[in-house]
Amino acid sequence: MGAMTKINVRTRRILLLVVLALAVALAPAAADDLKIVSKVVPEKGKPTTSTQYITKTKVLTSDGRYDTVFDVKTGSMVHIDHKKKEYYESSLEEMRAALEEVNKMLESNPMLERMLGQAAEVEVRKGSDTGNYAGYDCQQYFMRLGNKMEFELCTAPDLEMPIEYYDARKMVYAAMGPMASRFEQMFDEMKKIDGYAVMTRIDTTVMGMNASSVTEAIEVVKGPIDPDVFDPPAGYKKKKSPYQNR
Repeated sequence: MGAMTKINVRTRRILLLVVLALAVALAPAAADDLKIVSKVVPEKGKPTTSTQYITKTKVLTSDGRYDTVFDVKTGSMVHIDHKKKEYYESSLEEMRAALEEVNKMLESNPMLERMLGQAAEVEVRKGSDTGNYAGYDCQQYFMRLGNKMEFELCTAPDLEMPIEYYDARKMVYAAMGPMASRFEQMFDEMKKIDGYAVMTRIDTTVMGMNASSVTEAIEVVKGPIDPDVFDPPAGYKKKKSPYQNR
């Protein structure tokens, strides 16, 4: 029991990063710089507001307390905690090293494989419904990733993104090693979906963590974004990444 608890604690922390990275991945880099404000309604808990700043090279996602800045070119991430006024950076190399532990556990523990969900073909199908969020008409799509992750998307064709973005994201997920098979097909399929997802419904359970939620865009602003938006505020303390080798 003690060994299983130890595995769960380590794996949960690592997989939280994976789930976060997946959420960022669903926010494509747009042809125009965008600021998108969304309402996030979790299955449990109170609704929150999420703000995204999206350019061709960087994506910032903020819930008011935590900011995550993703660099499309390098795959690096900066995690900012506004309450504690501190931040840390994580790299592909750190993620790769951390996830090696998860991959080894998957290979040696069939139970963990079942808890994470079997790797499988990505299924995408066009729905029959349409919608309108933040003034943008959208088309319904459904996507299934293995047997643990399901998505409903409503994508707006008038909000474009370059195909190259998904190729860059595939390179980032390659750092996961064998786990990458759970995600790389997703990016190939998302190239076929026209437009930005102004509504996303996620239903996923990983290691007992329920991350089900609905995100709806309520405001979209087009226009150049000040590069300073992506930097940690002055005076914030830089801390060591929890994914670095100790």
